[in-house]
Amino acid sequence: LEGIIRNGKKVAIVGAGPAGLAAAEQLNKVGYQVNVYERDAEPGGLLRFGIPDFKLEKWVVERRVNLMKKEGINFITNCNVGFDITSDKLLNEHDSLLLTGGATIPRDVPVTGRNLKGVHFAMEFLTQQNKRVSDISFNEEDILATDKNVVVIGGGDTGSDCIGTSKRQGAKSVIQFELLTKPPLNRIEKNPWPEWPVILRT
Repeated sequence: LEGIIRNGKKVAIVGAGPAGLAAAEQLNKVGYQVNVYERDAEPGGLLRFGIPDFKLEKWVVERRVNLMKKEGINFITNCNVGFDITSDKLLNEHDSLLLTGGATIPRDVPVTGRNLKGVHFAMEFLTQQNKRVSDISFNEEDILATDKNVVVIGGGDTGSDCIGTSKRQGAKSVIQFELLTKPPLNRIEKNPWPEWPVILRT
């Protein structure tokens, strides 16, 4: 708290994901009293509940959040704005309200069989696993890849996270489908340094 000159104003931030954390940090530094409201059990959003531990260990996120708390930022967790507290109440108790909710609506694939048992969105699967390894309870039925043949649709970061999680849970087999063509093993002439190398990574 040393060095921060308070301006006497309060800001409520709805959502403690990457955007909410960044906004809270900046607003706190310039003197606002910051209260961050988060519907989940812990702050961090996708950093905490989306990205698996094998890519981002949760102590890194927890360390940052603890530093923010020491700097005077308040986190109100397990609080779903609009249900547990109204936006009117937040507006009445704060000078400003900042909405930093994440993009929690997944992109569906409207195909035959989509509604069958065992077909899940990636974030349902990944969030459960993150909560499981952090000993945070959840009410949904377990989604586990253990001893199952897993199909992952999508070849980006989230698809890779699902593959890694499935392997760690002991899946019998994992097959991934990707829309784009297979990238080359080495840079092509049209992809010179210092551009990001578009190459196959496994």
